[in-house]
Amino acid sequence: MLHISRVIRWSVLLAAACFTASLNAKPYKAGEIYSKQTYKYGRYEMRMRVAKGSGVLSTFFIYKNGSEVGNTFWEEVDIEVFGKNNATQWQSNVIIGSNRPTTKTEGVHTAPVSLGDGYHTYVLEWTPNYIAWFVDGGEVRRINGGQFVTSLTSNQDIRFNLWAANIAEWVGAFDPNILPVYQFVNYIEYRPYNASTGGFTTTGSWRDDFNTFDTNRWNKANWTFGENYADFDVNNALVKDGMLVLALTREGATGHTGTVPADNGTTPPVTVYIEAESFNEVGGSVTVSGGTVGYIDAGEWFKYNNINIPASGTYKVEYRVASAITTAQFTLDRNGVGLGTIGVPNTGGWGTYTTISHNVSLTAGVQSLAIYANSGGFNIDWIKLTKI
Repeated sequence: MLHISRVIRWSVLLAAACFTASLNAKPYKAGEIYSKQTYKYGRYEMRMRVAKGSGVLSTFFIYKNGSEVGNTFWEEVDIEVFGKNNATQWQSNVIIGSNRPTTKTEGVHTAPVSLGDGYHTYVLEWTPNYIAWFVDGGEVRRINGGQFVTSLTSNQDIRFNLWAANIAEWVGAFDPNILPVYQFVNYIEYRPYNASTGGFTTTGSWRDDFNTFDTNRWNKANWTFGENYADFDVNNALVKDGMLVLALTREGATGHTGTVPADNGTTPPVTVYIEAESFNEVGGSVTVSGGTVGYIDAGEWFKYNNINIPASGTYKVEYRVASAITTAQFTLDRNGVGLGTIGVPNTGGWGTYTTISHNVSLTAGVQSLAIYANSGGFNIDWIKLTKI
C-alpha cells in the first residue's frame, strides 16, 4: 500500500496557510523545500544520504502544484526512500487522475546496501515517451508510454522532504526515540529534454550545490497533513557545510547540530537490481508469492524487458535462491541467447535462501533478460548485476 489518503494529505496542504497556528501544536517537526519555478520534461539528478528509522520517509518528487484541489487532474512522480529495514528499500511512483482516489503505479525496490549509510546518486528521467528511475548509474525501473507517461503534460515543481508517516503498514511503526534524523542532499542538477535529439541538453540546465540556500530558487514548507506526525518547520530545512539538511526532530530541538557527514565522492559499482517477481513475460505456470518466484519446473521461463545495462563489460550476476534438491539448474538468457548456466544447490529448504553467482559479458543498452529453467525445483527472490 502506498498512499492511504494522498487526497487528504494534499487538501490539508492547500489549507495550510489558514491553519498554521494550530498545526504547530504537533510535537515533532519535519523539513521540506519546494521550487519557486516549475519544470517539465528533463533529467533530474541528485546525490543524497537518507534518514534511517522505522516510520520515516526521505523523498524527492515532482508535483503539479494544485493537483489536490477538487477534481483537478493530479500529476506527480516520486522517489520515496523508506527508513525502515535499515533504509534498504525505496519506492518509485507515478500518480495521475481527476478521480479520487487517484490512479497510481508503484514499484518497491531493494538496494544491495543501506541508502542511509552513505551518499547515492538518484536520477529521474521524464520525457514524452518514458519515465525512468536510476540509482548509482543503474536503471531500476522504466515505464514506456501508456497513461502514466502521456498523462503527464504540465510543468511540475521540485520538492524534497523528510517526514514521519502514521501509516505503519506502509512505512513501519514510528518510534520518536530515534530522533533526530536527517536527510542530506549534496546537489541537484536539472537538464531539459531536447525533443529534436531525444536526449537532454545543457541549454537551460542548472545545478544547485547547496553552498547557500538560494531563496530565488527555493521556498521552505510550513504546513502539515493528516498522515504526518510532524509539522514542516522552516528551521528544519537549512544549508550547512555545503549540504541541504532536512531534519526530523522533536519540537524545540529543530535544526542540525554536530558535523554534516562528508560525501567522499565514491559511487558503488554500477549495479542493476531486478526483483524476481517483476517479470514482463512468462512461459509456464510459475507462482509468485511473498515477493519470490517459485514452483519453477523444467522448461519454464520468465523474462524482464527493457533492462538497461549502463556500460559494457563483465558483470557478476548474483541470484538469491532456495531449493530442497540438488539438481536444479537455470540459464541466464539475453534476447534469446544463453549467457551462462548455473546450478542451484540444496539450500536446506524451500524457504532457506542463499546467494549464488557467476560472471557474464554484457554490452551496454536496453535489452531483455530471462531466466530459463534447464531443470526445475528452485525459488528465486532477486537478481543483481554488478560491473566488475
